[in-house]
Amino acid sequence: MGIFDRIAAKATPYEDEADYEAYDQYADDEYYEDEAQLAPLHSIPSVPEVARIVTVWVTDFKEVKDFATEYRQGLPVILNLSDASNDDRKRIVDFALGLVFGLEGAFSRISEDVFLLTPQSVKLDSMGAEEPHNFG
Repeated sequence: MGIFDRIAAKATPYEDEADYEAYDQYADDEYYEDEAQLAPLHSIPSVPEVARIVTVWVTDFKEVKDFATEYRQGLPVILNLSDASNDDRKRIVDFALGLVFGLEGAFSRISEDVFLLTPQSVKLDSMGAEEPHNFG
């Protein structure tokens, strides 16, 4: 017996015909029948989907708590300041900018009086033009 024969003998597993006979007793129909009862796998999204967007009309600086608590819970907030005075509007926008900056979100201007506060977990995409809109 040469060296290659010894290596081949050690590398090949011991074959016993009795092992194969144990598998032959099951018919293919019986073996695959149980697979039909398994539930299908569903992928779990890595980022939670937004279930709700909060719209708040703020007229006074005293009402900032209305949108701040919602935003801190991870919900996007549409902030409408159309009924606020100029002085209150500046204070509310400064407060909203600080809130968004502190929680690492995004602050976007939609129009002159409407702003969108998006938390860090929400990505803002824009479509409908050749160039994407820059809401920042």
